[in-house]
Amino acid sequence: MQNFLLGWLITFTPMVLAEVYVTVAPLKALSAHVESVYPAKAEPLDTSSISAGISAEILEIKARPGDRVVKGSVLLRMDCRDITLVRDRTDRLLEEAQLKLAYTKRQAARVAKLAETNIASEELRDTRNTDVAMAEIDVIKRRIALQEARLSVSHCQVVAPFDAIVIDQQASVGTRVTVGSPILRLVSQSVDVRARVPLDFRVEPEQQFVFESGLGRVPLQVITFSKAVDTETGTRLVRFDAGLSRLEPGVPGRIVVQTSSLVLPADYLVERGGQYGLMTSKKSRAIFILRSQAQLGQPVDVSDLSGDLLIIRDGRFRARQGDALVISE
Repeated sequence: MQNFLLGWLITFTPMVLAEVYVTVAPLKALSAHVESVYPAKAEPLDTSSISAGISAEILEIKARPGDRVVKGSVLLRMDCRDITLVRDRTDRLLEEAQLKLAYTKRQAARVAKLAETNIASEELRDTRNTDVAMAEIDVIKRRIALQEARLSVSHCQVVAPFDAIVIDQQASVGTRVTVGSPILRLVSQSVDVRARVPLDFRVEPEQQFVFESGLGRVPLQVITFSKAVDTETGTRLVRFDAGLSRLEPGVPGRIVVQTSSLVLPADYLVERGGQYGLMTSKKSRAIFILRSQAQLGQPVDVSDLSGDLLIIRDGRFRARQGDALVISE
């Protein structure tokens, strides 16, 4: 009889669900945006080799490698004594040609009046008109020669074509250089960031771009997404603008492309009944949330879940659907 009662009590005693000790954290604290990373570099917008515009000796170099210069500032001075003399002489020759033109015009006018009264011949009138035309041509030639001389004198000082940094010096003070001889190399202080991305990469509206380097993180905006493909590497060029952030030319780094999609690390994925999902906590009960597209070893897409959802961290592999949870800090 006692055995019967004991069996009856055991049969009708309610089952007590197992308690599982776990720790939890909100999804927003554990998830991260999907990121892709590509090598990149801050490239100067302009690179210039400063050369001599005249054949002359270098008298002074005002900017050396490493110096920052602003647009229009003097970089170097040349010995222009010969060219200055040529300019002054050409200026005098122009004045002489203009006086000659004025004289021939007066001569032609007098002959024209005499020809009207048949005192001067038609041939003499034509000769004087031809003299005027030749004098006008001579004035034009002298003006052009003076412009050329003034242009040469303007090359006596070489100025920076843009805000730049001097990166190399290829001639020194006292060196006599010829036209086109390189003296300084400059790169612009203005840069853009350039990266090469895979052939199938696409720029989407929700993407965010960041340039990471040893100097920190800088947000970027896409300037150009090239439609041309490098056949050797199978990549496309993308150029970015750093906005008001001042990047130094030549800085190497990487482009981090961040999308709006959120993922959890792959080790949060658990298997229950042959399906993959996440173990979560709701009112201290374990809830299994199916992730039908999840793959073992791959980050878990959680873009559709609330950021306040509590994800079981420690103890997630022991917890089963409906288990009572003892949540510790």
